[in-house]
Amino acid sequence: IDVVLSKTQRQTPTVVHKQYAIGRIRSFYMRKVKYTQQAYEEKIARILDEFPRLNDVHPFYADLMNVLYDRDHYKLALGQLNMARGLIDRIGKDYLRLLKFGDSLYRCKQLKRAALGRMCTLMKKLKSSLEYLEQVRQHLARLPSIDPNTRTLLVCGFPNVGKSSFMNKVTRADVEVQPYAFTTKSLFVGHCDYKYLRWQVIDTPGILDHSLEERNTIEMQSVTALVHLKAAVLYFIDLSEVCGYSIREQVSLFQNLKPLFEGKPLVVVFNKSDMKTVDQCTPEEQALVKAMEGPNVQFVTCSTLTEEGVSGLKTVACDTLLSHRVSAKEQRATKAGKDAELLAGIHVAMPEARDQVERPPIIPSSVQARAGAGETLKTQRKLQREIQEERGGAGVY
Repeated sequence: IDVVLSKTQRQTPTVVHKQYAIGRIRSFYMRKVKYTQQAYEEKIARILDEFPRLNDVHPFYADLMNVLYDRDHYKLALGQLNMARGLIDRIGKDYLRLLKFGDSLYRCKQLKRAALGRMCTLMKKLKSSLEYLEQVRQHLARLPSIDPNTRTLLVCGFPNVGKSSFMNKVTRADVEVQPYAFTTKSLFVGHCDYKYLRWQVIDTPGILDHSLEERNTIEMQSVTALVHLKAAVLYFIDLSEVCGYSIREQVSLFQNLKPLFEGKPLVVVFNKSDMKTVDQCTPEEQALVKAMEGPNVQFVTCSTLTEEGVSGLKTVACDTLLSHRVSAKEQRATKAGKDAELLAGIHVAMPEARDQVERPPIIPSSVQARAGAGETLKTQRKLQREIQEERGGAGVY
């Protein structure tokens, strides 16, 4: 409000006298009302244009914003701003119409004051919506830049099983690692290189084994990533149970999340192998581990503390995802009825004739005459060195 009013004061004339002609007084105050209305409209339009529309962004970002900021609250705040823009426009037009019939300086001044006052009151009522949108804007600016369509490794599992430690080993990211649960409270993105390709590694917050309705905002971020991102999923399991969760609980969570792993390459990672391996487990625990086997499931053992098997895990996950993406492209190409080897996932545009008229290439007659005489069609340009030799050589030319 202060910005708009001070801008109106600076950008419009400030001196008016009662002895001026009434037409001049009216235009003086009409200009102020009009300028204030336009300034408010520009500010509101800029806010509405720059905030992302949930229907236009990728479903992953739309769901993530719903989890973090509540879709209804977000849409309501933007809707109130949009409505305010229309109301301010109407107020401005109404008072401009009244100002045309102002018969004295005092009356025109009071009409201008009423118009600006009503606009400012309307903006004051939007205070809570604007504060909410400002918090959303600041939080959006801090969100990591995640590309939903690129090659992605998605790390998930119970809290404190070594997800962030793996992330720090294979990427250039620096995620905080602490010996307590829920150190990671949001999605973290790191990048690494494999076979001359850039890979995106996403570290998700820990998920606990309970129903979807009971999960909090931190856990729902992980679930959103699992649902929408076409990635290779790395499910971490701590066999040593140092994380505070038994193997039975970790396997139970795996079974609950299994519908989210459909159609994605899956690698089950037995972390902290320096403390306990699968061979050291009891027969009951080994039976639980065996229950996780499936058509797309691979098992890898590693230790992020000693870095044993970390590079092997990265290689397995990347190779699995690459082969999965290639096979998906081949299937799409086969469905389209094209040769999978040549045109896998490539759309070739074939131009169609617009009519039956023949349009042969036009070759100038001079060029045709030279071609008929057997002359070369290429014009050889003389070099400066050749011209120099013709004209007497160095020191003369």
